[in-house]
This record gives sequence, structure tokens and C-alpha cells, in this order.
Amino acid sequence: MNTKKLSLSLAFFSLTLLLSACRSVEETTADKKDAQEEVLASEQVMHLTVESELATTDSVLVAENITFAGVNQFIEGLYRLDENNEPIPALAESEDISEDGLTYTFHLRDDATWSNGEPVTAHDFVFSWRRNVDPTSGAAYAYLFEDIKHASDIMAEKLPLEELGVKALDDSTLEVTLETPIAYFPSLMSFVSFFPQNEAFVKDTGDQYGTNSETTLTNGPFLLSEWDNGLDESWTYEKNPTYWDADNVHLTKITNQVIKEVSTGVNLFEKGTVDNALLSGEYAKQFQKDPSYTVEYFSRTNYLEVNQTDNPYLKNESLRKALALAVDREELTSIILNNGSLPITGLVPDHFVKNPESGTEFAEEAGEFYTYDLPEAQKLVEEAKAELGVETIELELLGDDDETSKRVMEYLQGELQNNLDGIEIKLLNIPFNARLAKAAAGDFDLISSGWSGYVSDPIIMLDVLYSTSSYNNGGYSNKKVDQLIDDAKGIHANEPLLRWKDMLEAHQIAVDDAALIPLYQKGEAMLRNPKIKGIHINSVGARYSYKNTYIIE
Repeated sequence: MNTKKLSLSLAFFSLTLLLSACRSVEETTADKKDAQEEVLASEQVMHLTVESELATTDSVLVAENITFAGVNQFIEGLYRLDENNEPIPALAESEDISEDGLTYTFHLRDDATWSNGEPVTAHDFVFSWRRNVDPTSGAAYAYLFEDIKHASDIMAEKLPLEELGVKALDDSTLEVTLETPIAYFPSLMSFVSFFPQNEAFVKDTGDQYGTNSETTLTNGPFLLSEWDNGLDESWTYEKNPTYWDADNVHLTKITNQVIKEVSTGVNLFEKGTVDNALLSGEYAKQFQKDPSYTVEYFSRTNYLEVNQTDNPYLKNESLRKALALAVDREELTSIILNNGSLPITGLVPDHFVKNPESGTEFAEEAGEFYTYDLPEAQKLVEEAKAELGVETIELELLGDDDETSKRVMEYLQGELQNNLDGIEIKLLNIPFNARLAKAAAGDFDLISSGWSGYVSDPIIMLDVLYSTSSYNNGGYSNKKVDQLIDDAKGIHANEPLLRWKDMLEAHQIAVDDAALIPLYQKGEAMLRNPKIKGIHINSVGARYSYKNTYIIE
């Protein structure tokens, strides 16, 4: 099967290079046309506020959203995501895919260079990916490489790094061999962990690599400057004159300033000092009708995990469903959170992924499950108490100790205790890392948690329902769900419609089982300068791309 034919069979996942390339050209042309019809500002400098410092610029070690977004501006991989979360070619000028979907051959463009003048080669990807699976490297997202041939055995120290299924056939040809077909593989290639690294530079800088501007090598639309990890709460991206697509990069500079107080950000925005400001609470209410107000969505579902392994009460399906139906998600998102987050009754978020044939969002096709239904919740809790032979059920709700988490948990405590007779909820707020440790150990009754999609594919969300998943902290297990997930990853990996049906059915069964209790899809209310155009804002991955951004008068 040739590349075009296979790509078309996987159209939903935008695996067709031809279509992606055409789309890229069309978007670039559209951006340029917009820029020509509008009057460009004489100064193409954008001033951003961010919530926290850059942690590192070593793509192997990046582990949180602010740094993902940062690195995405000055380092580039095989693909990047467009504003619809779909992959478009970046360093990969073309690709070939084997008939069985197990071998990808990427042909790299020959005009991409590092900021030290050296060419970007296939060897840079081999080196970076081997670092990711090296068990001594501390790679933050090593598990994303598990489907590459021999990766799991290498991470388990059963095979040497050289056995990883990635080869540089020559300087411009990269061959990747998978253990199993991955329908969203090109999308995955846009993720920061898969970015290349220059071996000589990394080894020369040693443990200082990625700790400041001087020890960071870049190849993207911008260069990093004025940054020293641990010292700077501001830094700058400057246009990279040697970037292969520099003609389509309009901004000459982007300044970044860490602002942790909402009030400070709003004040700076109103003075015209910065071009964006995060909103929450009363500020979100105040600015909802302002032309600068916008909501940016994350492909993240926040939910309660329920311990179905150790807690005898939560093994009861009627009780789990009663808890799920007793929460008014509209009130939770509009009053308690009031930050652009959306109520959600299933696991897969909206603004995320669409049916390959109809174009309908997965969340819409899946339908609603646990809308607020107090009479049904009260009926089910009485059934649960009768089945369990108790009059009172005490549960501990565990969560983070930040202000937003505390507000959400206090609201949930009130909803469950006030709406359901005999239910008593004790709250325990602990630091983020401690909460993660308790979750991994299964040391909880109910725990406030969530999951984000790093590419636009339902399987990313459904993985937390797999019985042996390390992220299935509640111990949910359903053989049919496991089989459907296996089918979507295996026998139907190259058949988009059958794969879609597998995932819909797995989702239906698991949510019907009340495998977990969905609460809301994360959103961010934001003030953003309306004169700034062309920002690609993704609900997945690194979130922001400023490559095609420009400013009008």
C-alpha cells in the first residue's frame, strides 16, 4: 500500500502527508493574505504573561505545560500542530508508511539548521529518542516511546539503547519501527519529547544543558535569550533569521513575564503593558463582555477516581452512580470555578476529536451520562445502603491543597452530604506530589484527579480505564473494555471507522459502570489583545504556537 492510500485510510488522524502539506500551504497563504489585507503594526513585538518559570529547555526532561509551550517556540520536531490539533509537516518534508503501519520513513528537509549553524539531521532524532528511553536519564515522558520497537525492554534494562527501533539511514532519512500500529503517530511527533537534540552540543554542555540561554540549542521559529533557570522570571524569544520558514514568521520578538497574581496581570493588561492576562473568579465575571475576553480550552477532564479495589462501599455500582448524579456540574463550573471550564458528564472532552466520517465530536456522539438528577441519586443511594446493609457511609475525599482545589472539594462535600442521606464526606487536602503518591499507591477512597490528551485521539483518554494501566488508580476492571481498547490499538488500528466504534463502545461501558465520576473540562478565561492575530491555540500538546502570529494596527 503506498503512503497516500494508507494516509487516506487514516484520514481522521490527519496522517496524510499530501493533505497535510496542502493544508499547511493553504493556512500559510491565508495568514499572509490576512496580513496583507490588514495593516500590520510597525512593531511586531508581543508581550506575554505566564504563570510560572521555564523549568528546563532539555526536551527530554520537560514535564509541565508552561515549559512545553515555551520549548515549542524555539525547538521544532518532525511535525507541528495546526489550530485544529492536526499534524502538519515541520522538519519532516515527506514520509513513507509500510502497508502494515509498523514502519515510518521520514525524509527530512535539507534547509533546517541549529542555531550554531549545524544542519538538523536524522542522527539528532536517534540521539534524543535514545535519551528518552535511557532508564538513567530521568525522562519525563518515557512511556510515550513504549510502542517503538524494543523501547520497553530498553527501559527495563533488558536491551541496550542501540536496539531502539529508530535508525538514521542517512543524514536526511529517519526510519522508525513500531511494535504495533499507532493511528495518531504523526500527531505524537509534534510532542516536545520527540524533538531532536544535537549530540555533540548536549555532551559538550553536560549537566548544564538546557539550564540557560547559552546552553540551549534551538532550531525553531524563534531563538531563546535572557533566560537562566532558577534566576529569571522573564525571558525573550527573538525571530530566528536562519529558520527554514522564516519568511512566514512575522513577530520579531516575544517577551515573557511571570505573573502569579490575577490582579497584577489584569492591571498590566489594562495599562497596555502586556498582551494577555489570565482571569478567574470575580475578574472572569467582570470581563466576560469585554472584546478582549476569550476562553481557551484544554483537552483535560477533571474527575473523581473511586477506589473499587480496597473500599467495600465503592465497589457498589449503585453508590458510585448516586455520587455521580448528585453533583450539579453547571453550578460547579459557572459559580465555583467560573474560569471558562465546562461541565462534562463523560470522560472524553469536547473540542478534542471528531468522527472520521461525520465530523461529529466524540463527546457529542458519546452523549450525556451523569447530568444532575437528585431524585435518581437519592433512590440509588438508598438501594446502595440496602445492598451493603448499612445506614451510614463515610468516605474520604482527597485532593490538592491549592485554593481552587479546596473550593471544588468543599463544594463536592456539600453536594454529596446535603443531597444524599447517610453519606458523610471527610476532606483531606495535601500537596500535589503527595496526592500523586497516594493515588499511585491506591491509598484513598475518592480522589480529585484528571487526565489530559497530549494528542487528539480518544484512546489517550480511554487508556486510564484499562485494567492494568498504571494510571488506573481506582482499580476499575472490565474485560470487555480491555478488549475494545486492545482492538482499537491492534486489529482495527488501520481502520478508522471500526476503531472509532471500539472506542465509543469502551467509553459507553466504562461510564455506565461509573468507573470514575467526571466533573468538568478545564478551560482558561483570558484577556488577549484583539490586535494579535494568527496564534495557533491547541487544546492538546504544547498548547501554543506563535510561528504565524502577527500584530495589526
